[in-house]
Amino acid sequence: MGKITFTPAHQIADPLSVSVGLSGGSGTGKTYTAGLLARGLAEGITGKAGAPFGYVDTENRRALHYRSDFPEMMHFDFSAIDPDTGEMLGFGPERWIEVIDAAEEAGLPVLILDSFSHAWEGVGGVLDLHAQVLDEMVAAAEKRANGRYEVDPQKYSQLAWAQVKPRYRRLIDRIVRAKCQIVVCTRAKPVMQTFDKKLRKEVNARKTKTRRADIPWDPAADGDLMFEMTAMVILDPSAPGCPVHQVKVADQFKALFDPARPMGVATGRAMAEWAKNQDSAAESKRVLDAARDAARGGREAFAAHWKGLSKTDQALVRTITDECKGLAEAADRAAVQADSDPLDDDERARAAIGAYRRLIGEGEG
Repeated sequence: MGKITFTPAHQIADPLSVSVGLSGGSGTGKTYTAGLLARGLAEGITGKAGAPFGYVDTENRRALHYRSDFPEMMHFDFSAIDPDTGEMLGFGPERWIEVIDAAEEAGLPVLILDSFSHAWEGVGGVLDLHAQVLDEMVAAAEKRANGRYEVDPQKYSQLAWAQVKPRYRRLIDRIVRAKCQIVVCTRAKPVMQTFDKKLRKEVNARKTKTRRADIPWDPAADGDLMFEMTAMVILDPSAPGCPVHQVKVADQFKALFDPARPMGVATGRAMAEWAKNQDSAAESKRVLDAARDAARGGREAFAAHWKGLSKTDQALVRTITDECKGLAEAADRAAVQADSDPLDDDERARAAIGAYRRLIGEGEG
């Protein structure tokens, strides 16, 4: 190991890395939105209009549908087949790492990976690799059994994952440690809904990788990937380009992700500004935390707090309206339960007398 050196934080001037996850079904605007975010990030990081960004395209050159909109795009056609030899290469983790390495060597400030779902469920992707390793293990076990007993493939599934997951984990670590800003696009599949009588609303009929019963979409990717992102949102066909379902958005970005407003170049620029200078992040978090504290006092306390906010702070707090509403309603319910008593004063007196008589053996009469 080389010399370990600790550097004062104020001496580190390099921009932080930002990674944004966009997931959604067909028609949700993933490709175009990714281009807008990448443009804003690239221009914000470099300070140059028209700064280039890389686009890793696994979707049969679909990104080129927008080449007139994004002339600064540096396109790479990422195919499962080698175009020169015709050899099947697949979308294994190591190939993605090579692509990220190449983007950094080219000096690209931003890189889009679309669709990263191929790394998970594509040819040669993680699920495919797991199936291959599992088949090999089961075949070896059956050879050892030689017909004496039946081999259960499920018993070897975790062993197969133990061989495959470390390769995928290295890819995720490479994304997290990338020097360029990264936008990761994945597909999402709709989830069957069921009515929850307790919540009195439709919720997911099964668990999803988002770990959220209120998001009716399941990304076609590893469940841990989205939580490694700086921000992870799922787009909805009802509002293309809008961060309708926010799986993970840090407080410093809450104001940038309005579920009713499409993300754009300005969103990317603002994230780039944060990456270069995080001073405003602490103030945003203070405003949001104060709103949460007020909501914990109930709806009246939150309403009073809201009236005292500036228009700028109100716009910021509006991004966590649902969260504050839930906190306030829970506080009001707790207060009602604490104040309510099923017995009035006379009933309490009679109950106390009855308890005393039973205690001394005089009975109820």
